[in-house]
Amino acid sequence: MQRTRGRLGAGGTVAARWRHGGGTVAARWRGGGTVAGWRRSWLVDRPPRAGYRAAHLDMAKKIVSVATLVDQLRATAGAPITSGRILDVLGSVRLDEKSLKRYLDHTDSHYSRHLIHRDDHFDIMALCWMPGQGTPVHTHNGQLGWAFTVRGALDCVEYRWKGCDRPENQDVSGLDCTAGGMQVNLEPLSTLTATPDGPINTVTKRVTIHSLAVPPDCDEPVVSFHVYSLPFDSCVVFDVARGSCHRKPLRFDSAPSGYDVPLRA
Repeated sequence: MQRTRGRLGAGGTVAARWRHGGGTVAARWRGGGTVAGWRRSWLVDRPPRAGYRAAHLDMAKKIVSVATLVDQLRATAGAPITSGRILDVLGSVRLDEKSLKRYLDHTDSHYSRHLIHRDDHFDIMALCWMPGQGTPVHTHNGQLGWAFTVRGALDCVEYRWKGCDRPENQDVSGLDCTAGGMQVNLEPLSTLTATPDGPINTVTKRVTIHSLAVPPDCDEPVVSFHVYSLPFDSCVVFDVARGSCHRKPLRFDSAPSGYDVPLRA
C-alpha cells in the first residue's frame, strides 16, 4: 500500500490518501448518464472496486440496514447522549448501501440533504455530493454531530472562532449566535478525510465550526451519513474572505411522509 497524499493538522492530526492494489481512495469514475438514473444506479448497484474499499474494509464490523442503525441510535436516548456513546454505535457497524437507496438523489447544482429520521433527540440524514461540491464554513447551533461516508470521500476542515466585532450576539437562548458580526477571525485547526470504514468526523461543544467538501482528486459521486443531536433548522455561515457571518435556514431536499420539516423549493 502506498500513500499518495498526506496532511498534518493541529495536534498531530493526520489525514492521508492511500493507493491500494489497482485503485485509490479517490477512485476514478467513468461513464455517463443522468443524475437521477445512471448515477443513482452506480452508487447502489455497482460492486465497489476492490482496491478502493479493501484499504478500509473492517470485517469485524456488522453490516446493518439504515432502519436497524436508526433503531440503535434511538435506543441511546434513555441516557445522556454523549459524543463517545454515539461514536461507539456508529463505529461498530457498517451501513448497508442498498438500504439507503430510496434516500439518495444527486444533483449537479448543489449537494443535497435527505432526511431519514427526526425525533426530539436526533436528526439522521443522508447527504449526496457530486465532484467539486462542498459546504461553506458553518456552525451547528451548539449541537453534537457525527458523519462518515458510505461512498467516496469528504475533506472535513475544522476551525476555532477567535473573535469578531459582535461577540455579544452569542448571548442568546436556544441558538449558538444570532450572527451578523464582522471582523470574524477563524483559525483552521485540522483536516480529516472521511472515507468508508475510515474516521468518523465529529462536531463537539468545543469544536463546532467546520466545512465539508469532496476532495479535488475524488471524481465519483459521494454519499455521507450524518447524525445530529439535538435537531436544528438553521446555522451560522461564514464568509471567510470578507470576515463576516450570517444565519442561514437549512432545508431538506427530501423527507419521508409525516415529517413537518422545511423543504427546498
